[in-house]
Amino acid sequence: MTTHTGELPRLHEEAAAYSAFRAVTPHKGRQYTISEPVSGGRETMNRLFRQAAAVGYVHPANCDAGSGCYAVLDVLDGDDEPVQEYCIPTAAAFAWWYRKLGLRVAHTDGDPLPGREDQA
Repeated sequence: MTTHTGELPRLHEEAAAYSAFRAVTPHKGRQYTISEPVSGGRETMNRLFRQAAAVGYVHPANCDAGSGCYAVLDVLDGDDEPVQEYCIPTAAAFAWWYRKLGLRVAHTDGDPLPGREDQA
């Protein structure tokens, strides 16, 4: 949802961490690790969010099947519960978030975790 000026809404007042989810196939997805700022707290989260918005790496949440979102950026509170979500529109945008947040695959829907082929 955008504001009346077309800008993305500000991060939720309880924002404390980021995570992401990406659909790999129609019935399988990957949940990524939770990333909390090492230093700077909420200010660091806001800075990353503003940078991503400036270059089009985050859009309003409309991640339904026909939206064309590559992944979903979850904004989490201090209890790691989602308080907001945004669309990560492209693979390049996801690669930026992945690198900036140090994301790694935490869970998959039916696929083994990388390096853990014994899992199903």
